Amino acid sequence: MALFLATEAVEKESPFTELTGHLTPHHYGWAPHWEIGGIDLSPTNAVVNIWLASFLCLAIFWMAAKKRSLVPSGVQNVIEVMVDFVKVNIVYSVMNNKDGKKWFPFIATVFFFIFFLNSVGLIPYIGFTATANIFVTATLAILVYVLAITIGMAKNGVLKFWLKTLVPPGLPKVMVPLMFLIEIISQLARPLSLAVRLFANMLADHLMLLVFAGFIFLAAGTAVIYGILPISLLFMVIFTGFALFVAFIQAVIFAFLTTIYINDALHPGH
Repeated sequence: MALFLATEAVEKESPFTELTGHLTPHHYGWAPHWEIGGIDLSPTNAVVNIWLASFLCLAIFWMAAKKRSLVPSGVQNVIEVMVDFVKVNIVYSVMNNKDGKKWFPFIATVFFFIFFLNSVGLIPYIGFTATANIFVTATLAILVYVLAITIGMAKNGVLKFWLKTLVPPGLPKVMVPLMFLIEIISQLARPLSLAVRLFANMLADHLMLLVFAGFIFLAAGTAVIYGILPISLLFMVIFTGFALFVAFIQAVIFAFLTTIYINDALHPGH
């Protein structure tokens, strides 16, 4: 549990403490200490990097929109390509035009926020991948799932929504109890799978980077360093590029499943 729970400020005892700090939520020594009613509310590196991801997301979109032109270039061009990708390949590949137009802003926000959360962990020294913490991904997954069933109940009515969701139309009566049980398990598995998938992939991705960085420290001060250093650096560069790709893919998967859950809630039983 120490891997996931916020601990006291990490003491800089060795280079390995610095490395594991990229995976272990902890308090920064410079951060303010907030305590209310005996509850420690001091910001951890996970919280700070969530703030950082939010700031970067807003800043980059502000830069892209600041000097808009008919023929996009630079940041505007990159953002427009990514926005079009989300619209065409995620939202409108699942939803009809009416629903897609309504829910595209929310799903695009989910995509970019997850992407930046996944990516800030690649920033040296200050970076911490908040999505490599199961509590962060579980919170995001539960919020998405609760939103989906809430809008489904609001649109279709509570009873109608759950009847269509748990008992598909046209199902033989003899199959109703079994299908009801299966659908209950399926609904419970949705937020769980959404949270664990994102968490596990981001954790494994950064563990690989730390392994190659650890080789350098293990060989430091020995003759082996001359052979280990170039190989480890090469693999770190390769895996950093791969990590950025994984950050993108996991954001796509999270946004795509969010789209599916919202669409299923809007049209239960389809």
